Amino acid sequence: KLSFLIAAHNEEKIIEKPLLNLLNLPYENYEVIIGLDGCTDNTENIVKKFCEKSKKFRYFKLNLRQGKTAVINKMIKYAKGDIIIIHDADWIFQVKSRQKLIEFLKVFDDPKIGGISETFPVEWTSEGFKNTNMGYKMVKYSTKFWYDFQKKKFTYKKGKFLYLKEPTMFLTNIFRKKLFKKNFSLGDDIERTKNIMDRGYEVILLDDINMPRMVAVYDKIYLKDLFKQKIRTAIARDQIKNKCKLTLTGYYFPSVWFIFKKGWNNGLKVGVIVTLWIFLTTTATFYAKFKKLNTKEGWKLRIRR
Repeated sequence: KLSFLIAAHNEEKIIEKPLLNLLNLPYENYEVIIGLDGCTDNTENIVKKFCEKSKKFRYFKLNLRQGKTAVINKMIKYAKGDIIIIHDADWIFQVKSRQKLIEFLKVFDDPKIGGISETFPVEWTSEGFKNTNMGYKMVKYSTKFWYDFQKKKFTYKKGKFLYLKEPTMFLTNIFRKKLFKKNFSLGDDIERTKNIMDRGYEVILLDDINMPRMVAVYDKIYLKDLFKQKIRTAIARDQIKNKCKLTLTGYYFPSVWFIFKKGWNNGLKVGVIVTLWIFLTTTATFYAKFKKLNTKEGWKLRIRR
């Protein structure tokens, strides 16, 4: 059984689309649990309508206001599924066919596999996203090239899958419930990868764009919001740097150089886009050094849609 966990705070503009997508999922044995975290808009009423339509949907009213990780830590105990899928409110779990979904879930027939890490950025989609802005393109290309770096440096191919050699900076939001461990950092999905592998389980990547995966519901990322997001990401990296052994020469310089080269290898336009992303990310990283923010404060920097 699958348990989708969604943390939501004032998501009235976007939450209907991912919930409608889950309502029509070509699978029977699943549930959707929404944690309403101090919503003051129409989010609760939208969620209630889906709960009335299907018993697969449940929601809990919370007022933690400590970020997504706190909501997930609270909701996990209500999940009845063997497999947990942490689903952001501005994502869609894209399933192209029932056959692909069954193939996807068969991964867990291997008892040694504990989780599936993200293989493509949620922004890496061309379906209905012809009018994306500069901020969106910066994230789309740079994150894709970062993922390519991760795959090249930290994975190996065995059969159909890519297996992680080590958990460095991989994002895992699909995993066995029994392997869940509470964490309180802004890099919860990265920390989760390490927790799973520390238990002796494998984490894999499905390097096939047609397999089920998360994609964005949005097509715009404004530079002001992106800068805040990069500050939050810098804080997350700082919180987990000792666990993931992140160093300038061992990780950051090689990854940034790889992204830079890959960008320019894809032409002038993409090269400029990637260079702007590197500049903005570097600036946000230096700025974050002077902002002593904890996880609760860091989550307030999230992009509001």
